[in-house]
Amino acid sequence: MSEPGSCASIPLVKYDVFISFRGEDTRDNFISHLIAELERKNIDTFTDYSLERGEEISSTLQKAIEESQIYVLVFSQDYASSTWCLDELRSILECSKTYERHVIPVFYKVDPSTVRKQTERYAEAFKEHEERFKENVYRVNAWKAALTEAAGLSGWDSQATRPEHTLVVKIVEDILRKLKIDSICDLQDGIIGIDNNIAKIRSLLHLESPDIRFLGIWGMGGIGKTTIARQIYHKLALKFRSSSLIFNCQKEIEKHGVDHIRNKYSSELLDEKHLSHISSFSIKRLKQTKVLLIIDDVNNSDHLQDLIGGHGNFGPGSRIIVTSRDVQVLNNAKADEIYEVKEMDFQDSLKLFSLNAFKQNHPEETYMDLSVKVLSYAKGIPLALKVLGSLLHGKTREEWESQLQKLKKIPEKDILEVLKLSYDGLGEDQKNIFLDMACFYGGYEEILAAQTLDDCGFFAKIGMAVLKDRCLISAWEGKIVMHDLIQEMGQNIVRQECVKNPGKRSRLWEVEEIEQVLRKNKGTDAIECLLLDITKIKEVELHAETFNKMDNLRMLHFSKPSERYWDYSNLSVGSSLESLPDSLKILHWDNFPQRSLPQNYCPENLVRLEMRRSKLEQLWEGDQVFQVYMLLYVLYGVPFENNNSTRKKIIIKY
Repeated sequence: MSEPGSCASIPLVKYDVFISFRGEDTRDNFISHLIAELERKNIDTFTDYSLERGEEISSTLQKAIEESQIYVLVFSQDYASSTWCLDELRSILECSKTYERHVIPVFYKVDPSTVRKQTERYAEAFKEHEERFKENVYRVNAWKAALTEAAGLSGWDSQATRPEHTLVVKIVEDILRKLKIDSICDLQDGIIGIDNNIAKIRSLLHLESPDIRFLGIWGMGGIGKTTIARQIYHKLALKFRSSSLIFNCQKEIEKHGVDHIRNKYSSELLDEKHLSHISSFSIKRLKQTKVLLIIDDVNNSDHLQDLIGGHGNFGPGSRIIVTSRDVQVLNNAKADEIYEVKEMDFQDSLKLFSLNAFKQNHPEETYMDLSVKVLSYAKGIPLALKVLGSLLHGKTREEWESQLQKLKKIPEKDILEVLKLSYDGLGEDQKNIFLDMACFYGGYEEILAAQTLDDCGFFAKIGMAVLKDRCLISAWEGKIVMHDLIQEMGQNIVRQECVKNPGKRSRLWEVEEIEQVLRKNKGTDAIECLLLDITKIKEVELHAETFNKMDNLRMLHFSKPSERYWDYSNLSVGSSLESLPDSLKILHWDNFPQRSLPQNYCPENLVRLEMRRSKLEQLWEGDQVFQVYMLLYVLYGVPFENNNSTRKKIIIKY
């Protein structure tokens, strides 16, 4: 057996769960039920059914232990009789300490004190071990110590939680909760200099007090509030009966409303799936539950009041933490304490910058002078340090000096311009992908955003990889994540294309600006994408020639995302549309008001067509063969090619 904890570096996690158990006691009953429930929840589990047993655990098993995130120890009556199980236990405890991983003991038809003190059947087993291993007393004593240690951990007792099905469900729920917390914690290089912040915040929370406390975390954009909130959640969540962390709250409210966010965190805190509304019974349960609720990025006092109400809405000992750029929002909500996140000091700034620029925690000696100059512009703001470091990674001294010359022209406080340097270094396709992300796809499913970008003719996979390398986007739980400042920078680039006239910009996403362009027929050939939730606009009647000048439009997206809005439309056409741009690749128009698309529209570039709940009776007049193939695809999934032999995929939804 390899010595426990002998690995020099942290191994990659391959399995969610590793189960240690005595097969003869539990394989055909409890373990089979537990594994079935884990599989049903799509939890990747390692069990050693296929491994040949011997005197010591194999290197294969040792590797599996090191590559597992959570360890479940199932102590049964004869667990201690197996030297294999006891060596496995030692290795698990060593790895849990070395790699800071969770251990969940389960006492199956055996009292925890029997395991802890090695009495009854456990005492009998150790009499045999002591006789058998007279020459290796250290090994036997190490087994005893491991059992005592493991039995002292918080776990599950089959005699206290019945019936067995309930025990299995509770254990799996515990595993899912721990996996969720670990997934939120991003313990990778780049989390620098926040331990002091976290220590101060913990002291302000007064965790030992049964009072309900509300703490605000305040600071400018890019200063690290979200990273701190994420780490606090990771460190404290298991101290509470239930917990919830809501990221990017302001953006979520803009998309879905306050009720959606409140229902989301209530579902998580009460462990009830998909709450559509909060009943009086749910409110009563919340008032009896000790919870940790962290809401990231709230910058509107009314929204915060609607989200959490007063302290009395949660159980004794609860802690509510809210991050905001606006200290007045936190004051208005009567936060018990407000913690200000300040700029990083020089040493931490240098370390964070170096991790991104040199992939190590210090600069290369020949770049030290230039690194110090970069730090003077970043002013201790983590986001700027990461972006500049990623931008300069792998560059020559001459390229560094060129970037520093650009920085000299940027006002000291103008962080957006510092971040824009990373955008300036992108290729044309990558710039287009980034701007689409900033204007349309923040918070969207990563896969769906990539598909849409591919449909527009971009190479989304490689382009998005470059954006991640530059720290311009990231992904969390399968969704696109953009820092507020990064998104603001991207949207500002588009606004600067024509400050006074939105109709001369490449992308339109703001409701008021789109309404202005459509109502006054101000569209031009500059517009490439137009995306609008038509439930958010006032009544607008389109001109027949609305799209006549939009010769470069590749995406037209008029959507009604909520089913309750199907009964009416805020968008109508005074007379039949004269045309749609032949350049369109994506056409999505819910409740399209006409019986067919314009007669002279040529769909040669069209890739995606979605016309839900429309009045269409035919797609368009003209190329009927093309239309027949499209309908075959809709009805039977038959792919087809257009006249230039380019394979097409048309998605039509009614």
